[in-house]
Amino acid sequence: GSSSTLNTTLVTSHSTTLAGLTASTTYHYRVKSKDAAGNMATSGDYTFATLAGSDSGLPVISKISVDSLSAISAIISFTTDKLAFADVDYGKTPSLGSSTSFTNDSSTSHSVRLSGLSSSTKYYFQVVVKDPSGNIVKSDVLNFQTNAEPNATLKFVQITLSNLSPTSVTINWSTNMVSGGTLDYGTGNTMNGSLAQNNQATEHSAALTNLPPSTVYHYRIRVSCGSQQASSDVLTFKTGDRINQLAKPSSAAIFVPSVAENASIRTNLGIDNLSDSIANVTVTLVGKNGLVMGANTYQVPPLGLTQINSVIRSLTQGTQEIEGNLYLESDQPVSAWASQIDNSTNDPSILISKRTGSTQILIPSAANTSKFTSSLVIMNLGMTAAQVGLKAYGVDGSILGETHDPLSIAPNGILTYDNVLGSLGVTDNYGPIEINSLNGNLLVAASRVASKNRSGGFFEGINYTEASLTPIIPHVVETAQLRTNLGINNVSDSVASVTVRLINKDGQEVGAMPVTVAAKGLTQINSIVRQLSSMPDVTEGYLKLESNQPVIAWTSEIDNVTNDPGFAVSKAQGAAHLLVGSTANVGVFKSSLVVVNTGDQDATVDIVMHDSDGNVQGQMPGLVIPAHGFYNTQNILESLGVSQNFGPVEIDSSNGQLLVVVSRVYSTSGTSGFFEGLPLE
Repeated sequence: GSSSTLNTTLVTSHSTTLAGLTASTTYHYRVKSKDAAGNMATSGDYTFATLAGSDSGLPVISKISVDSLSAISAIISFTTDKLAFADVDYGKTPSLGSSTSFTNDSSTSHSVRLSGLSSSTKYYFQVVVKDPSGNIVKSDVLNFQTNAEPNATLKFVQITLSNLSPTSVTINWSTNMVSGGTLDYGTGNTMNGSLAQNNQATEHSAALTNLPPSTVYHYRIRVSCGSQQASSDVLTFKTGDRINQLAKPSSAAIFVPSVAENASIRTNLGIDNLSDSIANVTVTLVGKNGLVMGANTYQVPPLGLTQINSVIRSLTQGTQEIEGNLYLESDQPVSAWASQIDNSTNDPSILISKRTGSTQILIPSAANTSKFTSSLVIMNLGMTAAQVGLKAYGVDGSILGETHDPLSIAPNGILTYDNVLGSLGVTDNYGPIEINSLNGNLLVAASRVASKNRSGGFFEGINYTEASLTPIIPHVVETAQLRTNLGINNVSDSVASVTVRLINKDGQEVGAMPVTVAAKGLTQINSIVRQLSSMPDVTEGYLKLESNQPVIAWTSEIDNVTNDPGFAVSKAQGAAHLLVGSTANVGVFKSSLVVVNTGDQDATVDIVMHDSDGNVQGQMPGLVIPAHGFYNTQNILESLGVSQNFGPVEIDSSNGQLLVVVSRVYSTSGTSGFFEGLPLE
């Protein structure tokens, strides 16, 4: 040990200072004393511990290992070079989500047990340590796979794609048991290529190279462990399109007709996985001229959501100003949506992906007035140039303006107008726009109505075949905060006589009025709830229309402070199982939900919210909605007990009643957009 210098002064009270000690360390000491006669006395052993100190250096984590691995548990072992408290965060995705909490005692040798795990499952984990001063250090995110249950059957845990390019791809798969495998692949209906993976493991990767671009491949994986064998389904991937080459989407592609990135607008992309397997989704960005500008492949968890913010920047690795469109190709059923957000107001205008187009499209209303203007984007889904004609109608069905020469749109390209009515020579007016494909190419279109203060919303182009004699508008409201305007488009060549009925939560009619709509015309009724009901306590409901001609109805739900219009279009019929692409209860954004029961019996409805990883975060089972009634809430995630989160919401009528669903995502600044419930097959 060490000793201090003897104090030669004869006193009865003594003290000494020990310097150069190590922080967070226990020391032993004895006291010695000598009297004037030279007699020496020595005390017994005592201890003290130095404090942690303000900066003794952060702990260093090393020697991380996974020990005692079983089907349901694992021990994470590691060391630190200083005393520290230990924690392990873990989960089934790299975003983790679960935690063991910090140990009660500090140490340099740590073993943390994870229990209650699922068998044959890949887990991600991160070691977290905290020194006595409260400084926290984290390791990289690592992973392990739990063992199979005893007497388990060989099966696949997951199959994913990575490094997809125009000429190559890596196919990755994991199994619940150590196995070897073979990858069969090929184009068309044949799989004449084969690549063996003879190493015995649970994780495998097979790289395919020198492939032709823009080509759809089919593949299957066969694995074996002892006498057990398993085979995957026949799956597909498509090699990417080369940059600056004409886009070549496959027949399975879905389309988002308008994305933009500039000083005023950014576009976020959301991808919902509708299946119980990981979805491998390739997203391709195409410019106005139909040339590929960038692509990437994303994994979307089962029943989960992947959101790519500023998607153009993500796909191009740059910040250039771009307008274009997207197409998505996936090996599992997916749906996608784009949120075009104004950078100054954070107003989200939402576009839902389309699986196919139409040769005749209606934009329900476009404006060029002192308060509002309307843009237009038309996307050509064909592999040849599209020839297109436009007609702008007034509310009385008269033609206000039209193109006289065909407009040409490049294969998979887009045609855009910042002010479509202005381009057609129409001023101080509004009304529907008809888009016709003159050479039979399928088209997709969208129009954003924007106010002078840059708030707005999208009208998606509607196929004329979606017109109905009995359309339903799922929500209208009249409060101090919101008002609802109704529009009715007559797509026929004869005058339409329409009865508009307001229905309350219990399925009872509380107001009705007759409306006439000119042939090819538009009738707009402002503050529709006030027009239909004289009762002051009736502030909301849904609309049921009855017409003698096929019509399309829509509502504009307007914030009374910002005048931001969010648009929702009528539905001709409902579905028993639907999905709302994303809801939020995080930061400044919230989401409402309205579920209308169109059936003649009470509907028993289950509402389930999944987070972006596909995990259930909240649910409302067995909700009873009266026949022809509706359920609504201003904050669906709060109603489900979910806060500081976002993700898709699934709505299922367990007794088969058909539902119509809409969700309004809104910010505290008074801007909003609508997600309509999409039927799930």
